Formats: sequence, C-alpha cells, structure tokens
Amino acid sequence: MSLKGDLDRILRRVRGAGFTLRYWDGDTIAYGDGAPEFGLRLPDEATVAWMLGDALVRLPEAYVAGDLGVDGDLQHLLHLCYRVDDRVLAIGPWRKAALALAAFRRRNSLAGAPANVSHHYDIGNEFFATWLDDDMNYSCAYFEHASDDLPTAQRQKLRHICGKLRLQPGDRLLDIGCGWGALARHAATHHGVGVVGITLSEPQRALGQTRVREHGLADRVELRRQDYRELGAETFDRVVSVGMIEHVGERYLPAYMASVARGLRPGGIAVLHTMGKTRKAPVTPWITKHIFPGMYLPTLAELSTHMTNAGLRISDVENLRPHYALTIEAWIDRFEKHADAIARMFDERFVRMWRMYLHAARAAFVFGALNVWQLTCSHGSSDEIPLTRRHLYEAGRG
Repeated sequence: MSLKGDLDRILRRVRGAGFTLRYWDGDTIAYGDGAPEFGLRLPDEATVAWMLGDALVRLPEAYVAGDLGVDGDLQHLLHLCYRVDDRVLAIGPWRKAALALAAFRRRNSLAGAPANVSHHYDIGNEFFATWLDDDMNYSCAYFEHASDDLPTAQRQKLRHICGKLRLQPGDRLLDIGCGWGALARHAATHHGVGVVGITLSEPQRALGQTRVREHGLADRVELRRQDYRELGAETFDRVVSVGMIEHVGERYLPAYMASVARGLRPGGIAVLHTMGKTRKAPVTPWITKHIFPGMYLPTLAELSTHMTNAGLRISDVENLRPHYALTIEAWIDRFEKHADAIARMFDERFVRMWRMYLHAARAAFVFGALNVWQLTCSHGSSDEIPLTRRHLYEAGRG
C-alpha cells in the first residue's frame, strides 16, 4: 500500500470525531463521525513520511514549523490523537533508546537541574506576566465554581493549600519551588508565618523578592536560588511544594522525599501538589525535548511509596484533575488575546510552540491520563491534622 492508502485505511476507522484531511496531491477527504470539527493540511509525501517516523515528536514540530496546517481548534485535533490507532503514534526500539539517552543527559542532577529549569522558566518574566494572573501563579488553580475567573480561582488555590497546612502565627514554612512567591506572600500576609522559598530560576527569585519588598514582607519572606538538596539541617514547621515534583525526575524522587522529611520537624505537616500519571509512562517526548527537559510525572503509587519510605505519613489525597483543565483553558484564552504581543517578543514559531504546549496539556487532562494530586502528610505521627475536611470549606478562611 502507498502512504496515502495506509493513512486512509487507518483514519476510516476513527469514530467520535469528524474532520477533513487535505492530502499533498490535493484530495480532500472527510473522516470520522458527523460534521467536520477541524481540518488538516498535509505537505508533500516525504515530509509526511518523516513526521510519521516519530509522530510524538515530529507532528508537533511540523505544526510549529508551519508544515502541518490546522484549520480550527487544536483541542479537536488533540482529542483525535487519543482516538487514533496506536500504531500511528508508535516509535521503534532504536528511537526509544535514543530518547532514553537524551533523558539521561538531561537528568535533574545538582549540575543538570539548573539548566533544565532555565530552559523553561528563564524565558522572561514579561512573557509569563502577559498571560498568568497578576500574582503569577503558574500551577493548577482551585475552582469552587466552573465560572470562577482565573484570579479568583488562584486565590482560592492558595487558601485551600494553606488550610491544609494548618498554618499558625509564628510558624516557619518552607516552599520548595516557590516560583514568583505568590504562595509565600499569601501565607505570610494571611497567616503570620515566616517563609523560606527556594527556586532555581534567578529571574523568578529576583522578581519574587521585589514583590515581597513591595508588599512590606521582607522581614517574613526570604526567596533563595537554591536546590532542595542544599537545604542542610534547616527545619520547618510546615513544608509545601506546588508544581515542583514534576521537575525532580524519577531517579531523584527518593532524595526529594528524604529532603522534605529532613526539613520538616516531627509532627509537622506538608502539602505536596504535583501532576501525575494514572499509569507509569514516559512524558510525551516533544514536551521533554522542547518545553520541559527533565520532566517526569509520577504515579500515585510511586509518590506514596517514596513518601512512606522517607517517614512521611499520608493523611489526605485529593485529585484536582478537572481544575487543571479549567486553569489551562483560562491560560489559553489569555495567551491568545496577547499572541501578537508575544510574537513581537519572540516570533510566530514561538507562539505556535507554546500554543501547542498549552493545548496538549489541557487535552491530557480532559482526554488523557493526567491528574493533579494534592497529598497532605506529616513527618511521623501528628496530632495537628483535624478529623474532617470541614475546616477547608468554612467561610472566612484565610
């Protein structure tokens, strides 16, 4: 069979999505069920053969380069990717070995982690400020109602996490992966705690510390450029980590959990918030190549195993999966409203790359097997964790 014939045979089995495909010879064929939701335009046959040789990397690369044309909402295309025959997206053993070698080279060692973080987070504070909320929360928000706007949902996320931490005035809080310091400022302002936040991104730390001073919190909040493995013997009453575990890497999860336990006083409470997969599987290779080098998304089983081995006792687990889909939907809307400005900061290719990343992330939460786990735990046994979750939903909480 020809390449066109092979594709036609596979795509005629697709159900649950209607779309059109314009082949390189000019033929346009409708596939799937119902009215077309989007259209694809394929370039020459050689480029299509190249794309299909490593579809999980090259199909999004072709979109970013402008070789793969998409008419309509990217979400519909990405939904189709979860329905299409697995053989279309499969990779061979040699490619798997090459990906494994690339992952080893970009591992999150003490020497390698700063470069991996810089690749993503040091793009520029101005860029992130363009489409995040004013406090620059770059993690899953908490929607008490699906209609909540993004700033409201992000404030609710901060309250939700601080409620789980059971913060008391005078407590010392360690924020591992503090970003631009939104959670640190919230905890210090509303709960009277002292906060040490650590990040490997110097632009993040610098802007975050500026905002700390602007809020009059310099005596209570310190943001450092520091690796979690460099904390030494410091101990804290509470530990929080939001969106950081994704950047630890599979081989370093035991060391990370040991650092959390070492930094948390006996009986102290920690909240660990991370994306994770339902079943153990590698991160899509296009994401680790272009967006998040060194990323690994653990399963709940991996998290619980490493936590208990480190002496952390899990008291509560919450899955915020639908909340992240809503969060990214809001990010996409803001990103698109400022796409022209972002293109002037970088170029059109950069806009397409980040558009693909944001849409792929949302699709993974809506159609795929990604979750957002919030795990509350203590260092050993603790009498500070309430019997119920009622305190999380009481009116007027900080």
